[in-house]
Amino acid sequence: MTDRDNTLRYIETELPHVTQAHSKCSAAACGVESCITLIQSRKSTYRTACAVQILKTSVFVCLLVISNSSWARAVEVIAANHELNKTLDLRPLYLSAVIETSSTKALGEEASYDQSITLSQALTYALTNGLPLKISKEAFNYQHFQTLANVASALPSFSMSYTIIKDNIFNKDTTSKGQSFLAGVSYPVFQGGSIVYGILSQHYREQGWKYAYKATISDVFLDIYQKYINLIQNRVLLQIYAKTVEVDQEQLRINRAQLKSGTGTQFAVLQSKTQLATDKQSLIQQQVVVRQAALALNLSLNFPMSVNLVPVEKTLTEASLFNQQVSVDRLMKDALTFNPSLRQYEMFRMTAARNIQLASAPLYPTVSFFTLYQHNEGTVFPAANAADLGGVATSAITSALNSTFAGRASNNALGQQQSFSPTAGTTSTQGANTAPLAMPAASGGTPIASVQSGSLVSSGAVAPSIFGGGNGAGANANVNGSLQAPAGIFPGLFRSFQMGFALNYALPNSGLSYVANIYAARTLARQALIQCNQELDLVQQQVHSDYLSMINARVMIDKAAYAVASAREAYRLSRVRLVSGVSTNLEVIQSQRDYITALSNQAQAIVASNLAQAQLLHDMGMISVATLTNGYQPGVFADPTKQKNKLIP
Repeated sequence: MTDRDNTLRYIETELPHVTQAHSKCSAAACGVESCITLIQSRKSTYRTACAVQILKTSVFVCLLVISNSSWARAVEVIAANHELNKTLDLRPLYLSAVIETSSTKALGEEASYDQSITLSQALTYALTNGLPLKISKEAFNYQHFQTLANVASALPSFSMSYTIIKDNIFNKDTTSKGQSFLAGVSYPVFQGGSIVYGILSQHYREQGWKYAYKATISDVFLDIYQKYINLIQNRVLLQIYAKTVEVDQEQLRINRAQLKSGTGTQFAVLQSKTQLATDKQSLIQQQVVVRQAALALNLSLNFPMSVNLVPVEKTLTEASLFNQQVSVDRLMKDALTFNPSLRQYEMFRMTAARNIQLASAPLYPTVSFFTLYQHNEGTVFPAANAADLGGVATSAITSALNSTFAGRASNNALGQQQSFSPTAGTTSTQGANTAPLAMPAASGGTPIASVQSGSLVSSGAVAPSIFGGGNGAGANANVNGSLQAPAGIFPGLFRSFQMGFALNYALPNSGLSYVANIYAARTLARQALIQCNQELDLVQQQVHSDYLSMINARVMIDKAAYAVASAREAYRLSRVRLVSGVSTNLEVIQSQRDYITALSNQAQAIVASNLAQAQLLHDMGMISVATLTNGYQPGVFADPTKQKNKLIP
C-alpha cells in the first residue's frame, strides 16, 4: 500500500503530465478521466490527512480501471519529459532512521566538523587561495618585472669609482700614494635596436604569461567544478546505498517472520542476511569514497583537510548552462574571441618575431653620449725624488681600472695646451706648457715639453695612464697623436669634467655568427607560427567535440529515466509477488540490484551532462563563476581577473 501511495503522490504532483497522457489515449478505454476530474475539483478542498487519504484511495480505485497500454503510455510521457528527468528523484530513498555501521564512528571522527559550501563559494575561494593560481601568478609577476628591467635599460647609466694605491720603490727609497675618484653618466642614444626590440620582445612574452595565467584559472575552475559535482554524486550514491541497507533490514525482518510462521524458509533468511552484509560493506566503502571526494575538493581549494565539506545540494540536477537553440557557429565565434590559449600562443609568436630584430642589433653601430668628472691626486715622499722617478713604472695610480670611462683623460683635459712659446724649456720641469708636474713619456725619463725651438711638438707630452689610456667611450688605444704612457708617478692634483660622444662598431667573426643567430631566430618564429595554427585547430576540434558530447549526454539522461521507471516498477512488482507467494526472495534481491544500478546510471548521466557543459565552457575560454552558476550568454564573459580584487596589476 505504501508503494501505491508513493505512485499516487507522484502522479498527483505531476498532474499536468498525467493529463497529457490521458489526451493521447482512448477515452473509452481509459478510466483516468474521472480521476483527473476528481483531483482538479477536490484537491483544494481536502485539508486534513484523512480527507487526503480518502482522495488518494479514490484515485487508486480509478486507476485500477486503466488499461495496461494506457498506463504504459502515461509513464512514457512522464519519462520523456526532460524537465522532470534532469533531477534525480530521491524522495523514495529518504531514510526512516539513521543507518549505523561498525565503521561509522571511526569515519565520523576522522574529520573535525562538517561545513556546507556552494559552488560559487568554492570557485571564489579558489580564486583567492588556490595554490596553482598563486604559482601561475608569481610566474606572471616574474615576467612583469623582467619587462620593467628591459625598460630600464633605456635609461642613462651612472658610474662611480674611488681607488687608493700606495707604492714603495726600494731602490730609490721613495714611497708614493695615488688617489683617484671618478663619477660619470652614459646616455645610450642608439644600440642597434637591442633596447627597443628587447622591450617589445619581453612585453609580448609578459602578455603570453598573462594569458597563461588566465588559462590556469580556466583549468582550476574546471577541476573544482568536476570535484564538486563528483562529491554531490557520491553523496547521492551514499543515500542510495543507505536506503538499500534499510530495505535489506526490512526484508530480513519479513523473512524471519515468515520463517517463524511457517511460510518461509531458512534459505530465504540466509539470502537476506548475505544481501544485507554485502550492502553494508558497499555502504562503508561509499562512505570512504565520499570522504575522499571531499578531501580532493579540499586540496584543490587549499582548504584545511580536517574540515569535511558538504555541498548544499541534496540531489543531482542537470545544470542548464547552454540554451538548446545555441548554434555551434556562435560557440566557435566566442571561442576564437575569449580562449586564453589562442591569445597565449599569439603573444609567444609575436615574441619570436621581435627576437629576429633583436638578433640583428649587433650588426649595427652603437652611439652614446657621456659626461665624466675626475679627481686624481698623487704624492711622492720625499718630494725631491719626483723628477728622478718619472719613468719608473710604479703604478702610482693604476692603469688597469676596468671602467666605462677608461681612457677619457686627454692632454687637454690635463692642462697640456699645445701652443707656441719660444721661451719654454725643453722639459716639463723647466716651465713647459704643461702642468707643473712630472709627466712620464712613453720612452721613459722626464717628458719633453710641448714646444721645442719654436716648433709645435705633439708626440712628446702624452696623456697619462691614469684610466687606461685612449679616448672615447671604449678602452681603446690612445689616438691623440702620441704613444700611450706606461704606469708612472704623477704627483699633484688633477680635476676635470668631460663631455663626449662615442660611436663604436665591431664585427667579430666577420659577422657570420650574428647572421647565423638571425636565421636561428627566424626558425623559432616560424615554429611559433606553426604552433599557433596548431592550437587554433585544436580549439576548433575541442569545441565541436564538446558540443556533440553535450547533446549526447542530454539524451542519455532521458534514456536513464526510462530505465529507472522500469526498474522501480519491477522492484515493486517483485515485492508484491513475494508477498503473494508467487515469487522468490532471489527475484526481489535481483530487482533491487537492478533498481540501484538504474539510479546510479541516471546519476552518472546527469553528472556527464554537467561535466560536458563545463568542459565546453572551458575549451571556449568562458568558464567563470558567473557562467558556471548562471549559464552561458553569447558574447558576454566576466573575466575573473578583472573583478574588484584584481589579481593582475
